[in-house]
Amino acid sequence: MPITNLATLGHNQKRPVMPLSARHKHWDVLPAASADFIRRIGYNPLLATLLYQRQLHEPERIQQFLAADYRVGLHNPMLLKGMSEASMRVVQAIQSGEPIAVYGDFDTDGVTAVTLLVQALGAMGAKIQPYIPHRTREGYGLNQDAIDHLAAQGVRLLITVDCGISNRDEVAHAMGLGMDVIVTDHHTPPSELPPAYAIVNPKQPGCSYPYPHLVGVGIAFKLVQALVKRGMVLGDLRGRDLLDVVALGTVADMGPLDGENRVLVKAGLEALNSTQRPGLRALVEVSGLRMGAVDSAAIGYMLAPRINAAGRLDDAVRAYDLLLATSYTQAKVLADALNQTNRARQDLTKHVQAAAKALAEAEGRHQQRVVVLHSTEFDAGVVGLVAGKLAEEWGRPVLLIEQGAVSSRGSARSVPGFSIIAALQACENLFERYGGHSAAAGFTIANEHIPTLDARLQVLAAEQLTDAMLQPRIQVDAEVGLNELNWELLADLCQLEPFGQANPQPVLMSRDVQVVDVRTRGVDGLHMSLTLRKNGGPRYEGIAFRLGHLADALRRHPRIDLVYTLEANEWNGERKLQINIKDFRRAS
Repeated sequence: MPITNLATLGHNQKRPVMPLSARHKHWDVLPAASADFIRRIGYNPLLATLLYQRQLHEPERIQQFLAADYRVGLHNPMLLKGMSEASMRVVQAIQSGEPIAVYGDFDTDGVTAVTLLVQALGAMGAKIQPYIPHRTREGYGLNQDAIDHLAAQGVRLLITVDCGISNRDEVAHAMGLGMDVIVTDHHTPPSELPPAYAIVNPKQPGCSYPYPHLVGVGIAFKLVQALVKRGMVLGDLRGRDLLDVVALGTVADMGPLDGENRVLVKAGLEALNSTQRPGLRALVEVSGLRMGAVDSAAIGYMLAPRINAAGRLDDAVRAYDLLLATSYTQAKVLADALNQTNRARQDLTKHVQAAAKALAEAEGRHQQRVVVLHSTEFDAGVVGLVAGKLAEEWGRPVLLIEQGAVSSRGSARSVPGFSIIAALQACENLFERYGGHSAAAGFTIANEHIPTLDARLQVLAAEQLTDAMLQPRIQVDAEVGLNELNWELLADLCQLEPFGQANPQPVLMSRDVQVVDVRTRGVDGLHMSLTLRKNGGPRYEGIAFRLGHLADALRRHPRIDLVYTLEANEWNGERKLQINIKDFRRAS
């Protein structure tokens, strides 16, 4: 169902009205559940339809999904290939007092995984130290200088978290220095695995683990579970005391919130909202949130960006220090610093995004099937964020590369249906290092190879990226009459929480809605608030982010169809239903 270009709303006016977006969008309205299905499972039609669309067709699976019971919803960690060898080696190291290092990535997933293992193995009596590389000085993944440094400190067991699967040469170097290396990672393995002592990655060949979508911190948690199964004791800690950081890392890394991830995040949100970690309590406060009301959206939009900011512009060790702070005074200083760093990150992101758009549009590259941009102006700390924003805006894969003197570092973000890691694997001889998954990846490449990379990706995209895949789409879960919106309906929707990847917040559609009032909000009227009504029914408050330029068009033509999410808005102690508008068109 194509959206009408709203430029037509003002065709009789002297001043042109801007279109709703740079490109037409399609609304894909998913089919409703059948009457037979609704009767069989015994839920109301809307909730039944939402469950059906999530491929939950049997009552037992539906109950498991809605309950997400931590007591029965986790799989045996020993089912992970390599876990038996890995856990036995860790037990041996703890019992013999061997120095252990945990080496993690500098994003939220990596930092939380390092935090979890240092805390848990330390409670078990391990002689353990963290190592988180510096994004600018060291780059992603294992590096030989860090390995040499750890070897000189006497480290005998090196455990990677959220990285390592693509570091064949570095793992071989560490093993050659007499260190045993256990790789725990969740990224797509290359064709040749590193020669590690053990590899724990549910995506590796031959691994039959029932749930392959754990992120780095989730796999670290499974290692702790395996150690407990082997008789190791967490001291005063409980396994659930670690779930706050599991939820934080899983949501931040956009792990799909189904299966085991859903169980971990649901329990983790409960743990986070009652956490005793001074660092998380301070971070919640500085983010303008309230303990007891932190959900997955708050992690994704408020907490994780502040933790990620440390690794993007400063040093991710600051975020690690925050998560393991022992006093609120110390935590507050660190949280305030991360908040300031995040503001700087926001400013830098805007600058790089503007520079990338100007470069692409000047050369017409934003119309290519894959957009590859490189410049010395692009900061490696934010190229992933900007690539994601541009991929969403342009509806096509984007690779953004910070050009260095000899070699460059880049990030890639893709669109549904086009695996960016598979595309990079087809070009793997061009990279110094690379890694990632279907939607996102990172890499280091010699400058001389960038044009060849661009050319190869264009050939791949011409073969695999159809015009339909490049058409921006909005998936609509269900059509609902505006006057049906109430607190009971919202309570039904909330049964599906936590929302995130693979379990998105339900998107609803209502037709022929009257716009009673429009007010622009924010800097330069970027956003707008609306009052909505249908056939003399109750009035609803709506918010439309980044659509403020359409306010005049709505005033002239106030009857629209809209797609939105339904939420509760709390302000000054008052709680109201709020419609968060994703898109709209003239009433059909």
